[in-house]
Amino acid sequence: MLKRAVIEDLVILLRGFFATPMISSLGRLGVLEEMRQAESFSASAFTRVANTKLLEDTFRYFARLGLLERVDGSEGHYRASELGQEVFRRANSFYVPHSYFEYMHRYHDLIQDGKSAVVCQVERLENVIGSGITHLRYFPPAVSYLKRKAAFELLVDIGCGDGQFLTSFLEAVPDKRVIGVDLSSVSTETTLGNLRTRFPQTDVATVCCDALDVQTWSLEVRRLAGNARIAFSMWFLLHEISRNRTDILVDFFRRIAMVFPDAPIVVGEVVRQSEEVLLGNSAASLMPEYLFFHEMSGRGSLPWQGYREVLAQIPYELVQERLFDEASDSSGQKIPSTFVWCLKPEAQVKAAEVKEL
Repeated sequence: MLKRAVIEDLVILLRGFFATPMISSLGRLGVLEEMRQAESFSASAFTRVANTKLLEDTFRYFARLGLLERVDGSEGHYRASELGQEVFRRANSFYVPHSYFEYMHRYHDLIQDGKSAVVCQVERLENVIGSGITHLRYFPPAVSYLKRKAAFELLVDIGCGDGQFLTSFLEAVPDKRVIGVDLSSVSTETTLGNLRTRFPQTDVATVCCDALDVQTWSLEVRRLAGNARIAFSMWFLLHEISRNRTDILVDFFRRIAMVFPDAPIVVGEVVRQSEEVLLGNSAASLMPEYLFFHEMSGRGSLPWQGYREVLAQIPYELVQERLFDEASDSSGQKIPSTFVWCLKPEAQVKAAEVKEL
């Protein structure tokens, strides 16, 4: 007879198949936030949902999981439970995993496809929205550095997503100009729309271009910037362009430094932790899933040592570092799952040293 712990693990593995698309969809529709705010509700209260029958079925399912409570024991009338409040508040955590639904839905086809004939796409808008919101906790140290310790007039966010970082930045530093660069036109259009709505007086522009094509986007940034001093930000971009190779990232930073030798850079990135660390923290971390998405779709998160090797070979000095969700490996070394670096260009470092002399 299976032990209870094994049965519970089986249930958890299976439940995500049902819960993830439901929570992701209702979160994007704004239904979960309305449920959190309401003292009580029924399926008919949500006018933006056309299929009331399916919503009623969903509420019954959520109640069986303990996410909802029946009000006075009545059928069809609910409120969010304490657990539901917390889960629904974190609905954005479901967006990025669910944005890979086509890969998962077609897994059976993909696993039998030896010639890459089956092509799947990430649901870009859901991925962009989810990534931006999920990354909010990493922004404060970078915003603080840019506000207090970096000299510039225009911030260029490479891999801008939906503009979440630029929004956080402009809330703290409203007198700067900003440019968003992204390979996806969905991202650049969303960023432009969001920022112009939120900050109508701010000089905002976007450039749709591959981040690795430094020559092309740098010409457009230079044209838009004029004589303005520039700073850069890159949020979870490096794993998108590295192809698991440190030399690609070293070359990328060096090319930026050649065109913009005085520009500081803030970087946020995910780390490929060791298999030992991933296994030991699997119950409390979604990193196994995130790394699977990256590997499956051809992206390349580097191990912590790989990022340190990149840092040692680029013309920048690390002036501030924040490490997140560190876990110890067998040697006792703490390895972060994510990090934020604030980098000063080597040209500025040398100029400061000369000035001191």
